[in-house]
Parts: sequence; C-alpha cells; structure tokens
Amino acid sequence: MLEVVLNVLTTPSVWMALTVLVLTILAGLAGLPLLRYLGVGQTVRDDGPKTHYIKTGTPTFGGFFFLVSIVVVYLIAGLVDGFTNPQTMLLLLMLTFAFSGFLDDYIKVRISKKGLSVKHKTILLMTFSILFTAYYLFAMPVEPFLVIPGLPQPILIMGWWKLLYAPFVIVYLFFITNSVNLTDGVDGLASTVTVVSSLALVAGGMILIPLGLDQGLLNAGMAYSAMIAAGCLGFLVYNRYPAKVFMGDTGSQALGAGLAGIALYYGAPWLLGFVGLIYVIESLSVIIQVAYFKRTGGKRIFRMSPIHHHFELGGWKETKVVLIFTAVTLVGSLIGLYLLVLVG
Repeated sequence: MLEVVLNVLTTPSVWMALTVLVLTILAGLAGLPLLRYLGVGQTVRDDGPKTHYIKTGTPTFGGFFFLVSIVVVYLIAGLVDGFTNPQTMLLLLMLTFAFSGFLDDYIKVRISKKGLSVKHKTILLMTFSILFTAYYLFAMPVEPFLVIPGLPQPILIMGWWKLLYAPFVIVYLFFITNSVNLTDGVDGLASTVTVVSSLALVAGGMILIPLGLDQGLLNAGMAYSAMIAAGCLGFLVYNRYPAKVFMGDTGSQALGAGLAGIALYYGAPWLLGFVGLIYVIESLSVIIQVAYFKRTGGKRIFRMSPIHHHFELGGWKETKVVLIFTAVTLVGSLIGLYLLVLVG
C-alpha cells in the first residue's frame, strides 16, 4: 500500500491539483472585482434565515474560479500526455451541469429571483444525466462495473443489465447534483465539505488500484478528485465566513456532477453515501420536510430545511455548522474507505 501511495504522490495528479489551487486563487483575485463591477449580487431567499439578509448583494458565479482553472489544467495535461475519453467526458459532465446552474444564477440576478422553473431545471439536468449515462454504459472504452464490499471480484454490467442499471445512474446523477446544490447554503459549507469528500475519493482510487481495475478510469477519477479538492480549497480563500463570493448553482452543480461521475468510474456509487454523507442528509431533510408538511397540512419536523438552516435557527453560528458538518463528513469518509478496503 505504501508503494501505491508513493506512486500516486509522484503522478501528474498532484501537480494538476497544485496548479488548480494556484489558478483558482488567482482567478479569484481577478474575478471578484469583475463580478462586483458587473453587479451580479445574490438575492437571498425571502423564506431563509433572517441573519442571511445581510448577504444580499454578495457576488455569485464564483464557481467559475475553480471551473476555469480545472479546464485550463485539463487542456495543459491533455496537450502533454494526450486526451482520454474518460477524462474528457468527466469534464463535459461537470460543464454541462455548470451550464444549467449558470442559467439559473443568471436568471436570478438579471430577470427573476426565482431562477429557472423546477420544470425547466429538471428537464436540463435529466437530459445531461441521460447523455452521460449513455456514454458510461454504451460508449466507454471498458465495460462498466460495480465493486461491492465482501465480493471477491467486480461485477461487470453487460447486456440487458445495462438497460436495468441505466435508470439508477440517471437518478443517481440527478440526486447527487441537487444534494450538493442544497448543501451550498452557509458560507464555506459546500466548499469545505467537498474538500474532505474529494480527498476521500482520491484515497478511494488508491485503495482500488491493487485490484487491477481499469487504470484509465481510476486515473481520471483520482485526477479530478484532486483537482476538485484543490479548486474548493482555493475558493475557500474567498468563500469562508464571511463570504466575499458565492459559488452559485454554477459551481455547486458542477461539483455534484463531478463527484457522482468519479464514484461511477470507481464502480462504487454507494461510496458517496459515506464520503458525501452530508449531501445525502441535506437532501433527505428537504424531502422529509416537504412530505411531512403536505401530509400534516402545514406542520414541520425541522425549523427549516435544508437541515443546516435548522441548526442555524437553533443558535448555531455558520462557522459551527461548517465545523460539525465537516467532522461528520470526515467520519463518514473513514467508514466508506474502510468498506472499500473490504472490496476484493
């Protein structure tokens, strides 16, 4: 295992991540004044915590800081080492979901604070999910597979099983992307949690290397995991409390799509249930709140959803929410990685 770690630390992924980190910080230095000049300030939701009203006018679209950096590093690495289908498709997955988020952000700041309608947003995200699923199941250089703790060999997904697996992949991409988006509601929360989650995915790729799985998929997954972690870390320079800029749906939807794609490349979509535990909890809190509200005619389980607002209204400062939620992510990640060790 030590040899695997040393090999990974000397791979291009490390230098790609460091470059993304530097470029994201530089992009923020140049981009933050530009966003302020353009007047693309966030409109805080009317039904949110009153303490957030002061955030009205804070620039959004900050997700471009790390997205542009990732694209630049991808192009440089591709020109040096060659472009591969898995790496390219993972980037396209992130950018298509970022495009949907950008439309939502743009409408919020320029047209209507409601943003894209639920219908139009769902159509866009489902379309992009279907397109990536078609590549993943039917056009990827290798057959998709699943790794399950306790099973000696990966399960290849072939033939008619692909058609049965396709609906799960589509819903999975949609769910994870929206879950990360919901997590982006407190200064630095989505960024910090995603640093931990994506670093855990780097470790997950390292654990899977000795199993002899497709090296191209693992390399792509680890490279993007490292770049996402670096991008979020660089973005925290501007997004930590009190935030100078928000990533917006542009950034959060790209992050969700990237993490989901990486887990699928690993053949371990279940892993995000652990390393992305907070994302899942945030999403479930909204589902439970809405369902209970409708069933009881207006009663609530949580003070407010997503659940980070519940704790805010209970007296937690934003920094405490970030700290506790990050600790939960770390614990979940360790459990997930332990289960991954049991694979094979």
